[in-house]
Amino acid sequence: MTYENPKQIIMKSFIILFCSTLIVLMYSCNKDAGTINKAAIIGNWNIVSDSTYTGVGVNNQPLNYAGKPGDYFNITANGVIYTKEGSTLDTLSYHLVADTGIVISSFGVVANGVPAVSHVTTIASTGLIITSPKFLSPGGVYWRKVTLSK
Repeated sequence: MTYENPKQIIMKSFIILFCSTLIVLMYSCNKDAGTINKAAIIGNWNIVSDSTYTGVGVNNQPLNYAGKPGDYFNITANGVIYTKEGSTLDTLSYHLVADTGIVISSFGVVANGVPAVSHVTTIASTGLIITSPKFLSPGGVYWRKVTLSK
Protein backbone atom coordinates (compact mmCIF):
# COMPACT_ATOMS: atom_id res chain seq x y z
CA MET A 1 0.00 0.00 0.00
CA THR A 2 1.37 3.42 -0.98
CA TYR A 3 0.59 6.70 0.71
CA GLU A 4 0.66 10.09 -0.96
CA ASN A 5 2.75 12.86 0.39
CA PRO A 6 0.60 15.42 2.30
CA LYS A 7 1.94 18.15 -0.01
CA GLN A 8 0.62 16.22 -3.04
CA ILE A 9 -2.81 15.87 -1.44
CA ILE A 10 -2.93 19.62 -0.71
CA MET A 11 -1.80 20.44 -4.25
CA LYS A 12 -4.42 18.14 -5.82
CA SER A 13 -7.12 19.66 -3.61
CA PHE A 14 -6.00 23.14 -4.60
CA ILE A 15 -6.08 22.27 -8.32
CA ILE A 16 -9.58 20.77 -8.02
CA LEU A 17 -10.82 23.81 -6.10
CA PHE A 18 -9.22 26.21 -8.59
CA CYS A 19 -10.69 24.42 -11.61
CA SER A 20 -14.14 24.23 -10.01
CA THR A 21 -14.05 27.94 -9.17
CA LEU A 22 -12.94 28.80 -12.70
CA ILE A 23 -15.82 26.80 -14.22
CA VAL A 24 -18.36 28.45 -11.91
CA LEU A 25 -17.01 31.91 -12.77
CA MET A 26 -17.10 31.22 -16.50
CA TYR A 27 -20.75 30.20 -16.36
CA SER A 28 -21.85 32.94 -13.96
CA CYS A 29 -20.19 35.68 -16.02
CA ASN A 30 -21.82 34.51 -19.24
CA LYS A 31 -24.46 37.14 -19.96
CA ASP A 32 -27.11 35.34 -21.91
CA ALA A 33 -29.60 38.17 -22.11
CA GLY A 34 -30.63 37.12 -25.60
CA THR A 35 -30.74 39.26 -28.65
CA ILE A 36 -32.40 42.64 -28.26
CA ASN A 37 -34.50 43.59 -31.25
CA LYS A 38 -36.10 46.92 -32.02
CA ALA A 39 -39.58 45.64 -31.19
CA ALA A 40 -38.44 44.95 -27.61
CA ILE A 41 -37.24 48.49 -26.96
CA ILE A 42 -39.55 50.66 -29.07
CA GLY A 43 -41.99 52.75 -27.10
CA ASN A 44 -42.35 55.46 -24.54
CA TRP A 45 -40.38 54.64 -21.38
CA ASN A 46 -40.54 56.44 -18.02
CA ILE A 47 -37.21 57.40 -16.49
CA VAL A 48 -36.61 55.67 -13.16
CA SER A 49 -33.02 56.91 -12.82
CA ASP A 50 -30.22 58.38 -14.89
CA SER A 51 -26.77 57.97 -13.34
CA THR A 52 -23.63 59.54 -14.74
CA TYR A 53 -20.43 61.29 -13.67
CA THR A 54 -19.95 65.04 -13.81
CA GLY A 55 -16.94 67.30 -13.37
CA VAL A 56 -13.25 66.88 -14.11
CA GLY A 57 -10.32 65.79 -11.95
CA VAL A 58 -10.91 66.08 -8.21
CA ASN A 59 -14.37 67.48 -8.95
CA ASN A 60 -15.39 64.31 -10.85
CA GLN A 61 -18.32 62.81 -8.95
CA PRO A 62 -21.37 60.62 -9.54
CA LEU A 63 -24.63 62.35 -10.32
CA ASN A 64 -27.85 60.38 -9.83
CA TYR A 65 -31.04 61.80 -11.30
CA ALA A 66 -34.33 60.31 -10.10
CA GLY A 67 -37.00 60.39 -12.78
CA LYS A 68 -40.03 62.58 -12.19
CA PRO A 69 -43.55 62.29 -13.61
CA GLY A 70 -43.46 63.40 -17.24
CA ASP A 71 -39.80 62.39 -17.83
CA TYR A 72 -39.35 59.94 -20.69
CA PHE A 73 -37.19 58.18 -23.26
CA ASN A 74 -39.34 57.73 -26.39
CA ILE A 75 -37.51 55.15 -28.53
CA THR A 76 -38.84 55.13 -32.09
CA ALA A 77 -38.56 52.52 -34.85
CA ASN A 78 -36.75 54.95 -37.17
CA GLY A 79 -33.57 55.17 -35.03
CA VAL A 80 -34.42 58.26 -33.00
CA ILE A 81 -34.78 58.66 -29.22
CA TYR A 82 -36.62 61.67 -27.82
CA THR A 83 -35.83 62.38 -24.17
CA LYS A 84 -37.20 64.66 -21.49
CA GLU A 85 -35.55 65.02 -18.09
CA GLY A 86 -37.08 67.82 -16.09
CA SER A 87 -37.15 70.79 -18.45
CA THR A 88 -34.36 69.41 -20.70
CA LEU A 89 -35.44 67.99 -24.06
CA ASP A 90 -33.04 66.12 -26.35
CA THR A 91 -33.11 64.15 -29.59
CA LEU A 92 -30.61 61.32 -30.02
CA SER A 93 -29.99 58.87 -32.84
CA TYR A 94 -29.36 55.18 -32.21
CA HIS A 95 -28.72 51.86 -33.90
CA LEU A 96 -28.49 48.33 -32.54
CA VAL A 97 -25.27 46.33 -32.81
CA ALA A 98 -24.38 42.78 -31.83
CA ASP A 99 -26.73 40.92 -29.48
CA THR A 100 -27.28 43.49 -26.75
CA GLY A 101 -25.34 46.47 -28.05
CA ILE A 102 -26.74 49.88 -28.87
CA VAL A 103 -24.90 52.97 -30.09
CA ILE A 104 -26.61 56.20 -29.00
CA SER A 105 -25.33 59.62 -30.01
CA SER A 106 -24.24 61.72 -27.01
CA PHE A 107 -24.75 58.90 -24.50
CA GLY A 108 -21.96 57.96 -22.11
CA VAL A 109 -18.47 57.85 -23.57
CA VAL A 110 -17.89 59.67 -26.88
CA ALA A 111 -14.28 59.49 -28.12
CA ASN A 112 -13.21 61.45 -31.21
CA GLY A 113 -16.86 62.10 -32.01
CA VAL A 114 -17.74 58.39 -31.97
CA PRO A 115 -20.09 57.15 -29.24
CA ALA A 116 -19.14 53.88 -27.54
CA VAL A 117 -21.30 50.77 -27.74
CA SER A 118 -23.63 50.68 -24.75
CA HIS A 119 -25.50 47.59 -23.57
CA VAL A 120 -29.22 47.01 -23.21
CA THR A 121 -30.71 44.76 -20.56
CA THR A 122 -34.42 44.13 -20.47
CA ILE A 123 -36.28 43.29 -17.31
CA ALA A 124 -39.37 41.39 -18.40
CA SER A 125 -41.36 43.58 -20.80
CA THR A 126 -41.70 46.51 -18.41
CA GLY A 127 -38.10 47.47 -17.70
CA LEU A 128 -35.05 48.50 -19.67
CA ILE A 129 -31.51 49.39 -18.59
CA ILE A 130 -29.00 51.03 -20.93
CA THR A 131 -25.42 51.14 -19.65
CA SER A 132 -22.41 52.72 -21.35
CA PRO A 133 -18.94 51.28 -20.81
CA LYS A 134 -16.98 52.83 -17.96
CA PHE A 135 -14.01 54.88 -19.15
CA LEU A 136 -11.30 55.92 -16.69
CA SER A 137 -9.15 58.87 -17.69
CA PRO A 138 -6.87 61.37 -15.95
CA GLY A 139 -9.87 63.74 -15.98
CA GLY A 140 -12.08 61.26 -14.15
CA VAL A 141 -14.66 58.57 -14.80
CA TYR A 142 -17.05 58.71 -17.75
CA TRP A 143 -20.07 56.42 -17.59
CA ARG A 144 -23.85 56.49 -17.82
CA LYS A 145 -26.67 54.15 -16.84
CA VAL A 146 -30.34 54.84 -17.50
CA THR A 147 -33.06 52.70 -15.92
CA LEU A 148 -36.44 52.91 -17.64
CA SER A 149 -39.89 51.43 -16.98
CA LYS A 150 -43.27 51.23 -18.72
